[in-house]
Amino acid sequence: MTRIIISAGMLICCIAASAQQKELDSLLHILSLHPQHDTTRIDMLNEIVYAYHTIEPDKGLQTADEAIALARQINNVSRLASSYANKGVNYWAKGEDSLAMEMYRKALKIHEAAGNISGVGRMYNNIGLLYFNTSDYYNAITCHQKGLDIFVDLKDSSRIATSLTNIGVDYQYVSDYPKALDYFFKALTIYEAKENSGNSSGIANALSNIGIIYKNLEQYDQALAYQHKALKAYEEMHNKQGMASAYGNLGIIYDLLSRPAEAIGFYLKALPLNEVSGNPRRIASDLSNLGVAYMHLLDYEKSFQYLLRSKKIYETAGDKHNLSGVLLQMGALYLNAPLSFLRQRNISPFARHATAMEYQKAALQLAKEIGALSLQSEALKSLSEIYEASHEPDKALVTYKEYVLLRDSVVNDEKRADMANRAAAFEFEKKAVLLGAEHDKAIALAGAEIKRQRIIRNAVLGGIAALLAAAFAGYIAYKRKRDAAEQRKDIEFKARVAETEMKALRAQMNPHFIFNSLNSIADYIGKNDIPAADNYLAKFAKLMRLILENSEQKEVSLAADLKALELYIQLEAKRLNNQFDYSINVAEDIDQDNTLVPPLLLQPFVENSIWHGLADKKEKGRIDIRITSQNKMLICVVEDNGVGRNHMAVANDQGDIPKKSLGMKITRERIDIINQSKNANASLTLHDLTEGLKAELKLPLQTAF
Repeated sequence: MTRIIISAGMLICCIAASAQQKELDSLLHILSLHPQHDTTRIDMLNEIVYAYHTIEPDKGLQTADEAIALARQINNVSRLASSYANKGVNYWAKGEDSLAMEMYRKALKIHEAAGNISGVGRMYNNIGLLYFNTSDYYNAITCHQKGLDIFVDLKDSSRIATSLTNIGVDYQYVSDYPKALDYFFKALTIYEAKENSGNSSGIANALSNIGIIYKNLEQYDQALAYQHKALKAYEEMHNKQGMASAYGNLGIIYDLLSRPAEAIGFYLKALPLNEVSGNPRRIASDLSNLGVAYMHLLDYEKSFQYLLRSKKIYETAGDKHNLSGVLLQMGALYLNAPLSFLRQRNISPFARHATAMEYQKAALQLAKEIGALSLQSEALKSLSEIYEASHEPDKALVTYKEYVLLRDSVVNDEKRADMANRAAAFEFEKKAVLLGAEHDKAIALAGAEIKRQRIIRNAVLGGIAALLAAAFAGYIAYKRKRDAAEQRKDIEFKARVAETEMKALRAQMNPHFIFNSLNSIADYIGKNDIPAADNYLAKFAKLMRLILENSEQKEVSLAADLKALELYIQLEAKRLNNQFDYSINVAEDIDQDNTLVPPLLLQPFVENSIWHGLADKKEKGRIDIRITSQNKMLICVVEDNGVGRNHMAVANDQGDIPKKSLGMKITRERIDIINQSKNANASLTLHDLTEGLKAELKLPLQTAF
């Protein structure tokens, strides 16, 4: 019988966040320490909104309204789009698709106007989910494919995997199981390759959906294995919606294995979790599955009540696919229920077949509207059985033939795909055997020819053979030496890169800076200034996290790098009682989110300005940071009005400062690596000013798309 499938793999694409309860609590605490109405607060609000969608979507909607209001207040359109999108995610989690669609289209319009290609791709993905919810699978595939094309162009592997998963679920619902399985395995491959980058949820979803496909192919042992793996992953993440999906899918498989009592146990675990999240479709799925299981236990009254409740939910939601499945089950119930059940509903025993047929025809009509072949096949089979029981053999035969043709169109696709794979493997093996035979034959002929020639010109061939052997040996020796030299150079270069990256990370996590920061926190606590201590600690923790996160990437967006840099400057300014001002100016023609730079490259210059340029200055100091572009080069300038290098040289002779700047040395090494690996002409120049120092760094202009 057709069952209501709970698809765990439909994934949303919004801002980069994936927080569960512990992370959510941490975000809420950090937000409480940041009362300023600025972009940092909006970003934190958006992360919290997204985190709520798997836990408490109603609170997510409330927080989204705060984020939207703040984004409008400071007129930040990119973050306004994120706020709309995340509000849509929470509407989606609640099953309120029309409101979710309104939010996604608002976000899409903003992204299109701003030329934010990645944002456009994310919204196409989410709109595709809403088409899926209304059983409009081909429009869902179209939207998800648009999103996939964009993410492939952007080489965004995480969102490529998301789109692959969603397209797989779309194809699953139109019964194209080979395509669905192919998309799921491609997604799983990407998720597993990035397992240490927070992709556990993606892996679990892929495992669950692969299990569903094997269930549809009636390979129940494999289906159970995949669902149990998915459940374990969801439990480790405390992902309640994922756990509910896995429980529901395990219940379906046990019911298909004629173990309805065990199935009911799983459904009753899933139902309360879905009731907490408030997603009506998931609740209806559990109810309908309970109805089928109780029918198998011959408890028709309970079965009817559960099916009726789920039918009303699907009708309200406009979910034609699952409504068709429920109608099929209700038709089966009226066909098999005892007379006492029919009498309670004033249905004559003679009207049993007509009532059941009415439900099956309604189910068939819905299945045809949405192109669900497996549902059509199931309805035709049931109608054929009803015609036969009603003593209408001609109609029964015609309907059964339609069922067989449709069933074969669904199932034989898998058989043909399997046969094609086997044929391809066979052809490959056959060609390998033939090539091996030809190779052996050629060797035998060559051996005979050499033997014949040896008899005729033994001395000549011996000399030639010796010469060729020597030449060949010389070539092999040369090639090995050359390859070893190249490999050694490559290893040495990689070691140099790794060593430089480690030095850079150590420089950015300067122990003096950390020690001074902790002293500042202790000083605030000693003065009983707890709010100041909390604020300083929150910024310090966020900076450490950003440094560690950015140091894992070869390039990060200019916006992300400047965010970390500004946090560092703010902490140092606060520690030094605001004895200097600063400014960060980026030219309008530079897209900060799209421009890529090596992480934390400017921080050593700012550190030198603060520690060596401004530390001994009696008047208030200033640091100006300017980012411009010229001739496909990104020009980064750090300028201060400090004491300059001449004063530092005098101080150096007195032993007041280190003889060499470690940060500058590491930066020059990083620039050399950039030039060597990218064949670029990056450079660093220091200019002495009348008052202060200017550092000018030129990098090749690189964009994400």
